[in-house]
Amino acid sequence: MAVEDRSTSPGTVKTELRENAVGLPGMLMQGIATIAPSFAILASFVFIVSNAGVVTPWAYLFGGALLALQALNAAQLAKVFPSAGGWYTWIARALHPRAGFFAGVVFSLWLPPVGALTLAFLANTVLEPSIKAEYGVDIPWWIWVIAGLALVIYFAYQGIVLSEKALIITGTIEILIMVALAFTGLANPGPGGFSLAPLNPGNFGLATNLFLGIVFSIFAFSGWESTGPLAEESKNPKRNVPIGLVGSVIILMIYFVFVTWGYLVGIGVNKVAGIPTAAAFPVATLAQRVWGGAWVFLLFALLNSAIAVSIACFNGGTRTWYAMGRSGVLPTALGKTNPKKKTPVNAIHLEVGMNVVAFACVLIFGVTNVFLTWANAITIWLVLMYILANIGVVKYYLTGGRAQFNVLLHVIIPVVASVVGGLVVWKSYFSPFTSSGVVFWGLMVAIAAVVITIIALIYMHVTGKEDWMAKAQLVFEQSGSGH
Repeated sequence: MAVEDRSTSPGTVKTELRENAVGLPGMLMQGIATIAPSFAILASFVFIVSNAGVVTPWAYLFGGALLALQALNAAQLAKVFPSAGGWYTWIARALHPRAGFFAGVVFSLWLPPVGALTLAFLANTVLEPSIKAEYGVDIPWWIWVIAGLALVIYFAYQGIVLSEKALIITGTIEILIMVALAFTGLANPGPGGFSLAPLNPGNFGLATNLFLGIVFSIFAFSGWESTGPLAEESKNPKRNVPIGLVGSVIILMIYFVFVTWGYLVGIGVNKVAGIPTAAAFPVATLAQRVWGGAWVFLLFALLNSAIAVSIACFNGGTRTWYAMGRSGVLPTALGKTNPKKKTPVNAIHLEVGMNVVAFACVLIFGVTNVFLTWANAITIWLVLMYILANIGVVKYYLTGGRAQFNVLLHVIIPVVASVVGGLVVWKSYFSPFTSSGVVFWGLMVAIAAVVITIIALIYMHVTGKEDWMAKAQLVFEQSGSGH
């Protein structure tokens, strides 16, 4: 690691990752694949319908609009502070290293276990029961998890070039399949016929808790943030990372609104009330009705999506750990790379270990309980991280970035996004307070993580172990042709 210290500004760092390896399509697909277009439907559709009802597309639209604002805010930092640390570095540089440390903790608890948790949820709720019901073949869900993780781990160790190519292929396939099913649903509507009711804002009153629907749509969109840690492997990162952040949210916002409208019409707008209690995944039932035997393409899209999101999360999580190890806040071994493949090999080892732990948790506590508790917890963590980044945007552009200051981009949008994000969390978790179920346990896990993070920061301050704070602010100095 080569570091240049400058007297007038924080230093820069030369990366040991593979520079100029990922173009704009790969950066966009990093965000899109981590959002997981088809798996996100599996993970969120029924829950959001149970709260938003027939106006479910609006929950995705509101959630997407909020995150588009957040992505625009993040882009203001990404374009000036490119780093494999992503949010960890952006917030450390713009606000304070200790705030950046919080973002690093968020990424450490969010991206690393995704592979085991998404594959387990998919296999347990859809793959195992659907294949057994349709074909009489009983493949235990845990076999899918082990096989899927083996493939994901292979791509992770092979390097960013191969894994990003895999993302572009798998991500494109899953979107095409899911959009095709939505078109088919619109062309073959269920009870209630072809309807614009899901798109009519006049039906908001039919939603039992639109706010909770929105907050869970934020979880559905989670993943666009993972574009940031690929900065040191991106071509022209100051341009492509911001486009990847904002572009992935906008593309998926349009996608979610359209496909959920198509699915509701295909299932039947008169049967929306029965979706939350349906014995089988309603979108799978729709696919079986309109596609017949070809419904298996839906299973392929879902498995494809789980693999893609796992690959993308391996990329984002390991790069964040690489940057944190490089700065010294985590063990320095995490900042080492394989000199041939230019992969953060020790960070990948750790990520594999995290997936083993996550797999053990689902075996002990149950797939659905662990997945939904984690989903609720990371939603709260992410909103807190967004607010820290928003404060960083305001602070940086009123001080060091004053020459580029724009009142709309650097004050109004960050403040509005922070207020709306805080309101959504408050209305969803505290007003009224939920004292049971996975929502409660998600809140408790989120609070525990914040407390532990604060304790860790206090410990490092008291013991004088804060040399990492200066290095946390180092940004990537690109030396390749993509500069």
